[in-house]
Amino acid sequence: MWSIPAHMESMECYACHADWAPQCYGCHVTMDYSKGKMDVDWIANANSAGPDGLTADGPLGTNGLKSAGKASETRSYLRWETPVLGINGEGRVTPLMPGCQVISTVIGKDGSVLAKNEIWNTPEGKGIDHSPVQPHTAGRRARTCESCHSNPKALGYGIEDGRFMRGVEKDLVVDLQDAKGALLPGKTSVQSPAIPKLDHDLSQLVTRDGEQLVSVGSHWPLGGPLPQKMREKMERTGLCMGCHHKQADGKFWEKVAEEGWRDNDAHRDLMKKAIEAYADKSATANR
Repeated sequence: MWSIPAHMESMECYACHADWAPQCYGCHVTMDYSKGKMDVDWIANANSAGPDGLTADGPLGTNGLKSAGKASETRSYLRWETPVLGINGEGRVTPLMPGCQVISTVIGKDGSVLAKNEIWNTPEGKGIDHSPVQPHTAGRRARTCESCHSNPKALGYGIEDGRFMRGVEKDLVVDLQDAKGALLPGKTSVQSPAIPKLDHDLSQLVTRDGEQLVSVGSHWPLGGPLPQKMREKMERTGLCMGCHHKQADGKFWEKVAEEGWRDNDAHRDLMKKAIEAYADKSATANR
């Protein structure tokens, strides 16, 4: 790490040394105003302090002041490992964690649905926020090179390239289907209602062509996802194919293959020999 100037100049130490960060993806909030439902009004309570300094919710056995509407909340999924990387308020590479990723449903006083799985936009994109964080989980052992350079999630492209939540903008029905995906039963039920504006995974920040999908570090002018050029320089996904695409060429592969299989140490030794041979060839060509 210390021998790579770009790492030392542009990264927070905890970008690599943070062992984990809490990642709560999707904040599904329902506000239900039907049937006279009420809930604790935390703002009103906080502003109700009396001469003795106690607020309305101070006495034991009471939640204090209430207001119309009952709030409930669930989430889509949780993760802890290999947080996404982005840029913090000082312009340095840092871990990110989900901020308020609000997906709202509002039920009116008469029981009608006023909003269902609604996402609210910000100037940066969808209000599915990610924020720079110092997670205070630093350890001696840093993240591996692969956990950043060959991990689409770390680069901002989503867990496993964002493939797990594709299609959530449509209702999900799990039932018998034919070979073309058409449902066979005449009567089915929706297992997971659509989130119409969510056409990507909650862990995805950007596309590979540079479109920012969600808000990132919006409190800080320098905050945001990893810049396009940085992502392009960082990503080293699929490098195995640099050699192994030749495996289908029998005549070529006979020249480099050996009986049995190569373990990791043998692979590294072969790569070392290859780059040393390339260096020698380049030096000879430049004489």
